[in-house]
Amino acid sequence: MKLAVWDPGEPFRRWRDALMQHAGELGLAVEVVDATAEPDAQADFALVWKPPADWLAGQLGLRAVFNLGAGVDAVLPAMHACAPDVPLLRLEDAGMGRQMADYVAEAVLHAYRRMPEYAAQQARQQWAALPLPARGGFHVGFLGLGQMGLAAARRVAAMDFPVLACTRSGARRDGVDPDWPLVSLERLDEFLAACRVLVVLLPLTRHTAGLLDWRALQQLPRGAYLVSAGRGAVIDEHDLLELLGDGHLAGATLDVFAREPLPADDALWRHPRVRITPHVAAPTLVGPAAAQVMRGIAAIERGDAPGGRVDPALGY
Repeated sequence: MKLAVWDPGEPFRRWRDALMQHAGELGLAVEVVDATAEPDAQADFALVWKPPADWLAGQLGLRAVFNLGAGVDAVLPAMHACAPDVPLLRLEDAGMGRQMADYVAEAVLHAYRRMPEYAAQQARQQWAALPLPARGGFHVGFLGLGQMGLAAARRVAAMDFPVLACTRSGARRDGVDPDWPLVSLERLDEFLAACRVLVVLLPLTRHTAGLLDWRALQQLPRGAYLVSAGRGAVIDEHDLLELLGDGHLAGATLDVFAREPLPADDALWRHPRVRITPHVAAPTLVGPAAAQVMRGIAAIERGDAPGGRVDPALGY
């Protein structure tokens, strides 16, 4: 069988070596080809990051497409147009959960220890200790509780912060979700009103695009802090700036944006209470990702259903 890799951002040899290693461990006879160098090569499976629609349309025998990441918004429209009957599989954790937990835990502590205010004091050469809020009342809310959200929420809970969550359905998964308060998006306003820190880890779908506009963000308590590491277009950035400017929000740690890279003239760069990172909260790790892809191919070869299959109607 043949596996085509479309990932212009990573040296092909790294994918080839890792994929071949795990194929050998599973007893799979796989030829790995660089689709960016051989776009006309036909494949049985594809491992992709933002592939061109015309390349997908030219692949006539694909049995499954693996997306290099948890979010599939960049590839789903092309799949719908060019290969609607081909299963699309997203990575499930593959080493990203621990990275996301690190990122979110640091951001929560940054807010809890009042670091934005200390940064402002430093700019004024002001020496003044600030009292900490009661930890038991410093509620951290997770908007989105997928693989990475769950890993981050567990880390924050282990630091003795009270955790609550909001998901599309609000349904609790037996044996997966801890006994935290969990509500559906229908109760979003109630959820937001309880968050001292809001961690946004939603996928980008037609239902979540622009979900956190001025009206929604205004439901957060005055002085709340925002952490965004899912998809940038979930948040209306203009409204976010307005609420930061009037002091309703104390600050924000932002890893994702509606436009990436974030344009140099964007006001978010210059806001004193905004921290920006360049979409690095949980990058794909080649080794764990290659192992997961090969396990998925092995499952398909056995006639089993691999994990991570995307529901096109839901968008994740």
